[in-house]
Amino acid sequence: MEAWVSDWLAEQRKAGAKCLEIKYIQNKPYVYHSTSRYDKETKGPKKVSKYLGRLDQKYGLIRKEDRQPGEHPKIRTIHEFGNAAVIAEELDSLLPVLKSAFPGSYDEIVALSSARVSGYVPLKRIADVWGKLENVHNVHPNCDPKNLSAVLREIGADRSAQQQIFSHLNSQSKQLIYDLSFILSDSASIALTEKSYISDGVYLPHYHIALFCGRDSGLPVMIRSLPGSITDVSTLDLALKEMDIRDKILLLDRGFISDDNFTAMAERSIQFVIPLKRDSIHYATRIHLTGHFQYHKRLVHSGKHAVDNFMLYLFEDEDLALDEKKTLYSRFEKGQITRLELTEGLKKVGRILFLTTVNLPEQEVYELYKSRDMVEKFFDTFKNELMADKVHLNDTEAVFGHMFVSFISLYIYCKMLNRLKSAGLITQFSPHDILIKFSKVYAFRIRDEREITEVPKKVHDLAKKLDYSMFPN
Repeated sequence: MEAWVSDWLAEQRKAGAKCLEIKYIQNKPYVYHSTSRYDKETKGPKKVSKYLGRLDQKYGLIRKEDRQPGEHPKIRTIHEFGNAAVIAEELDSLLPVLKSAFPGSYDEIVALSSARVSGYVPLKRIADVWGKLENVHNVHPNCDPKNLSAVLREIGADRSAQQQIFSHLNSQSKQLIYDLSFILSDSASIALTEKSYISDGVYLPHYHIALFCGRDSGLPVMIRSLPGSITDVSTLDLALKEMDIRDKILLLDRGFISDDNFTAMAERSIQFVIPLKRDSIHYATRIHLTGHFQYHKRLVHSGKHAVDNFMLYLFEDEDLALDEKKTLYSRFEKGQITRLELTEGLKKVGRILFLTTVNLPEQEVYELYKSRDMVEKFFDTFKNELMADKVHLNDTEAVFGHMFVSFISLYIYCKMLNRLKSAGLITQFSPHDILIKFSKVYAFRIRDEREITEVPKKVHDLAKKLDYSMFPN
């Protein structure tokens, strides 16, 4: 091996790069990322090498995706620094766990999730988007679309590695929200896709995503893809087996009410808060509304009552009661409900009944449940802002991998949201706004030293308010 090649390799390893291997082909050095994985057939380790690019004494590593046949290498010497530094800072605390769980595809996960924070980017454009960003974490992904497709399948097939990430995030929350949503898909090659009920008598091909998020951390905790025909209520048991929810409070919606789920949670000593359906027999329980509080300028009466090993909480919202009365009388006048149904409905207007295993102040329980809209916002961000429903993959394992990478992008996005909330800037800026504004700051090299271009005053002031420290004072 030539001296300059050895020096380059030593520099990369000193900077933290791992698993790099130099192979000489026709007396020219080529760089590979070499690791091993378990082979089910041979029941032993199997070497896996990914081609990264050719090594040049003048230009360093020339990646495969940076050169087209018959062209000179595309050498970029200036990169977007501000937005790359924001993404890197938000991802930083998760990197050791990612590196431990996915040693062979860690670099590609960083590149994919970073490139997709601002929205869905197809695999064929990942190299272009990633190539514009300053490589803050000094990773060396192979962004060839065929390789990225293979990486997504590898990630999707390794649920135990994903669980290491989920377990780490789970440890940071004491209050978890769990819910399901659906993603439309016409792909016949994805086994999860099934034509089944959506809502209002509509049947469309889709599959589900189940999501845990931390109510107190404001971060996504776990994601799982499920067949389209699976109902909400039947997904909870396996989710509870996968997540350690001891000493946590689980917030659920009505769709998860079943004796089996109550039994499963009781066996695992899981505390939960769940609203009951309007036809529940527990509405017949006499609960005195002795308390009251204001919630978003709405008057709410409250009361609670112990039943066996559970606690019932009853809330009555006067504004909601008025709206529901109007609706009931309107339906009665149109002949949509009978006089008896009207009378029975009027007894429950504005009332919400909760079954719980916690004994907390009534207002605290009410606010816990109302915060469930966090998971809806996460689904909205996941499917719209990040456009993770724009899936054009050919197999189920690739979908699993795509969902996991999108989950990491959602994590970065939510970390930025939390920072905006803490700074009181959430109504003025979105994470996308921050990335666009900070992208005005570039990095370039002068005699192998990184230099940062001038930072606009508004960007510098915004970085200070958000407690970002990537710019010099």
